[in-house]
This record gives sequence, C-alpha cells and structure tokens, in this order.
Amino acid sequence: MASTNQLFIFGLFIAFTSFTVAEPEPYDLETVRLRECQRRMANLSETVERCIYDGFSPDEGSDTTTYTSTPRLLCKHVCRRREQIKECVMQGVETVKEVSNKAKTMLPSSVHVAEAIANYFCDNEEDICLGLSDAEIICSTYIWGYCSSQLDFVDNEYMRDIVFCGSKDPLLNLYTMEYVCSNSARFFDWSIPLHSSFCSSRLASTFTALKTVLLTSAPCAQYNVTGNEVE
Repeated sequence: MASTNQLFIFGLFIAFTSFTVAEPEPYDLETVRLRECQRRMANLSETVERCIYDGFSPDEGSDTTTYTSTPRLLCKHVCRRREQIKECVMQGVETVKEVSNKAKTMLPSSVHVAEAIANYFCDNEEDICLGLSDAEIICSTYIWGYCSSQLDFVDNEYMRDIVFCGSKDPLLNLYTMEYVCSNSARFFDWSIPLHSSFCSSRLASTFTALKTVLLTSAPCAQYNVTGNEVE
C-alpha cells in the first residue's frame, strides 16, 4: 500500500533526521549553518525508515501470500508502535532545530501536522490500513505517483533543503509553512477526484477526510488555505 503508507508518514518523513558530525568548510557562518542543516536533512529518509521498520517483519501476520499484505502489516506495525516512533522522530527534530532558525520554525509545525495525520490513520486503522482491497491499494499507488509533484518539499531534495533549512537568497526563503499547507491541500485536490473516478468512493472519502485533518491542524488552520481546483 505504497501511497497510503507514504501518506501516513508523509508529515513524519519531512520532519526528522539524525545528527551528523562534520568539519565545517571555510565559508561564512551562514553558509556553514546552511550546509550543516542540509547534511542533517540528507539523513532524513534513513533515520525515519529505521524508526518505522524497527522490529517489523512481513512474516508477523498470517496473510503473507500477496504483494499488498506487506503494506497492510506495516501500517498495523506503525500504529502499534506510534509512540515509540514519535519519540525517535522527536530526537531527530531537536538535532536539526539547533542548527537552523528556519528548521526551528518549520519542523515543529511539520511534526504537528504529521501527528494529526498519523492519528487519523491509526484511529481508523481497520478501514484505512486493513480494510482496503488489493485493487484499491494498487490504484491509489498510481495516483500517488501522479499527484506527488505537489509535495515537492518531500520528493525534491533541493526544495526540501530550502523549505526546512532556508537559503541565502531572500526570495527562496518565501517558502514557508503556508507553502507546505497550501501544496499539501492541492495534492488532495488533485488526488480526490482521481480516486473517485478510478479507484473507489471509499478512497475518495478517505482523502477528503485527510484534507480536513490537514487544514484543521494548528499549523495550517492559521492560514486561509483551501486548496486549488483542478482544471
């Protein structure tokens, strides 16, 4: 269930990294801090993956004969261990916050959004994690790939560094939490009608609910973000 799992942790994996010790290069202090932040953010995927997959085995469930059984079991595993994962994640957040004023603002907000989405998934685990058919999971995976360009701050390393570490170019520092909220809402606006047309009304309803969770989370609720209609 690649798309559903990615969505479940989408706030998580934009927020956390591990500590990397490196000798600073002989640049001005602002450049040194930016590069250090980028180095720490570069470890983000590996750190989050370790947190999520710790103790996970695809063989821990009885249904291991289909491709989609593994994503279902992973979702169940994450929900069972969400407090431990949150603690692991917060350690990474504290590490990055100390090196960048931008990260100090962006990461806690991202964590809050991530936690809201994760809680919605786990509170509805039977329907979202375990109740989807194989056809729904495969269909949603394709739609995630089509719409994920709106989440460039997740998929694009350059954009991720700008959003969470900042930039020496003041124009690039316009990428804020409002940008994250707005583009995330647009992702849902793209994906909801596609899920309705090609996957199932149940998935469309799930993504509609997730958009509401996003927009009513404290970091996004302060902005007048509604998303953009898809042409």
